[in-house]
Amino acid sequence: MKKNLLSKYNKKGSLLVISGYPKREEIYSSGVCAVSSFTKNTLLALGKEASERKIIVLTMEVDRKEIYEENGILVIRCFKRNNPLTYLSLLKYILRFYRVRNVLLEFEFASFGNTLTTSLLAPLIWLLKLFGKNIYIVAHQVVTDIKSLSGHIGVSPEGLTIRFLNVCFKLFYILITLPAKKVIVLEEEFKKRLSRLTDGQKIVVIPHGVDTNIQSLSKNKAKKLMGIKNDEFTILYFGYLGWYKGVDFLIRSLGNTKEIDGRKIKLVIAGGPSFTQKDKPHYQKFLKKLDEIIKKANNITVTGFIEEDKIATVFGVSDLVVFPYRTLMSSSGPMSLAISHKKPFIVSENMRPLLNTFDIQEALLDLNLSDEIVFKLTKKSLLKTLRASMDQANSAKMEEFSKRLNQKRSFEVLARKYGEIIWPNYAKQELKYYSTLLKKIPQLIGY
Repeated sequence: MKKNLLSKYNKKGSLLVISGYPKREEIYSSGVCAVSSFTKNTLLALGKEASERKIIVLTMEVDRKEIYEENGILVIRCFKRNNPLTYLSLLKYILRFYRVRNVLLEFEFASFGNTLTTSLLAPLIWLLKLFGKNIYIVAHQVVTDIKSLSGHIGVSPEGLTIRFLNVCFKLFYILITLPAKKVIVLEEEFKKRLSRLTDGQKIVVIPHGVDTNIQSLSKNKAKKLMGIKNDEFTILYFGYLGWYKGVDFLIRSLGNTKEIDGRKIKLVIAGGPSFTQKDKPHYQKFLKKLDEIIKKANNITVTGFIEEDKIATVFGVSDLVVFPYRTLMSSSGPMSLAISHKKPFIVSENMRPLLNTFDIQEALLDLNLSDEIVFKLTKKSLLKTLRASMDQANSAKMEEFSKRLNQKRSFEVLARKYGEIIWPNYAKQELKYYSTLLKKIPQLIGY
């Protein structure tokens, strides 16, 4: 049975994907890396767009090894995080699918585990090249200066360690991108950074997709479920509790702010400890300090990790979503969810480069928005931007901005771009199909 299943997918035109992946019948799972939901949403859309193609996912084990079909995708849970020897299992399955030419690697540093395990991705990619595979890498993170992440990784921002790590990161990017046929990044800023290290011609920007199939909940119903009063302007932070995400700054700034210009304020922190960082000593210290800050706040609701069936509720209660990031390390999955729910949002100055992507620039210009959605990481600047966001006219424009991105960035729309990159003749074949169909129309209607 298993042998027949593997043979069914072992086709030249298939796509082999190496990535984190959600649990069975879920999209936004706990206990998996943040890339997982992105990968599943992308592949589900790609499967609909190119239904004749087979897709195989080699991913991390969740409790046990497992092989199953789901939504027309073959999922093989065959390797473990933080275990360098697990690459042998991964390699075994790569060799089993010897007919498959195209390999897509969804890359984020922490998703494969510790430093040693992650570093071994480079020789794996070169082995794939030697096997004659066409390698496509989706680089979710492009970090070329570790100094801005010092608090996140628990090292001093000065000294030899940072310099050494910067050299290692740049070398790693060179090693993994050199054998790749194409490198897909999610932001123009990441293409700019990566172009300094590798051939810019092979780098393609495809924005972070938006889940337009997600179910929303009315604000009144959501607030009732969470025990939040209707007259409270609700500010939402969504995502893992991370230093680089600035959650501690946000709580310090607003945790005891009960009103802004006479309007009641409620801060909702929807997220729990980082799955990839939870066991690291420096992160445990950060969480302890964060807990102390939360205990001193008096207008805050902390939910912990949000299960998939509760996501609509926490976004439903929000009047505004805030992204107080200290640095731009990767494209923001939580921002994608805010757009999925068509919610107004504001970002820190450090995230301003995200606004440089063409579709965002077009929408901002058309709606005459810019600085209204950006704040500096000071309480004064944050409060100023919040006041502007609470203005009815500005709020309407910001909501419209989110709605426009929702339409332009759906995973279904962007799947076509992935298809055209991975299968270069894909667009030509589709055009030929429709051209043939058009020629048959007169015959079908009796002419």
